[in-house]
Amino acid sequence: MSVIDRRDFIKSVSVVVGSAAVSGGAPVMAALGEPAKAPRPDITYDVFALKYLGPVNYKLAKALYQTGWAEDYKVNLYIWAIRNNKNSEVTLVDTGTDTVMGQKYVSLSPGAVFVPPAQLVARLGIQPEQVTRVVLTHMHVDHVGGVVDFPKLYPKAQFFVQKKEFEFWVNSPLAQRPPFKMFGYDPGAQAVADLAKTKRLTIVDGDQLIAPAMEALFSLGHTPGLQSLLLPTAKGQTIVGSDIGHIFRNIKEDMPSGIVTDIAAWLLTYDKLRARAPLENIFPGHDVRMATDYPKVAEDITQLA
Repeated sequence: MSVIDRRDFIKSVSVVVGSAAVSGGAPVMAALGEPAKAPRPDITYDVFALKYLGPVNYKLAKALYQTGWAEDYKVNLYIWAIRNNKNSEVTLVDTGTDTVMGQKYVSLSPGAVFVPPAQLVARLGIQPEQVTRVVLTHMHVDHVGGVVDFPKLYPKAQFFVQKKEFEFWVNSPLAQRPPFKMFGYDPGAQAVADLAKTKRLTIVDGDQLIAPAMEALFSLGHTPGLQSLLLPTAKGQTIVGSDIGHIFRNIKEDMPSGIVTDIAAWLLTYDKLRARAPLENIFPGHDVRMATDYPKVAEDITQLA
């Protein structure tokens, strides 16, 4: 496990890598002083939603806490691509799931279509060598399953996960108990654990800059260590939130989704995120509107910001 490439990063943020060991003696990334609040004026990013599976049949109460148990609802499954407008480097957010689990989702949701996430990345015109970072927001099956394949698909990419998320899904026996195991994915967790034995995984401890003007925000609530990303775009400060909410209504109505680790912490996360970006620039994990209400740039791909 390694520190961020200083040639690319030290110009925008001072970092220190702690000596605290997690699995395999892996270092933890920590920042000096307070995280930067203002974006660099010379850097903006484009943000794309890549729908790799959908529509998936839900009950609304699974997406919106204790609301609509009898109401049918549809969601999509996404990964996100963030392109640096200065140098065309790409950060992928989450990995989706592998083909085995993708086809299982399709079998449970008639009408759903699965596209391997890497195909969507290529469809956007991204070459493997452009991908320099893969940020794992959390380690549920639909977000981490692709880690089985991504290290080989994107050989120059550094992977990022929050310390608490890593420790829970890789090391805690609680992850194997039914309420958590139903959302976890052992092959994905093992793939992350294997990355921790190399120089390609950076464990992030809390809110930290992980790239120029791109800040990982610890976003507790849905899982023990979910992280979202804050970055400057043409629309202003933007948050790629993943499952800080399943749908836009979560954030707008101050309501978690139906899959919760800590409700009180989740509400505090909303306070924190809404203080950092306007509501319309905070994107959830599964809302179908990300595929329908934003400019289409390729099949199953839209530009959010």
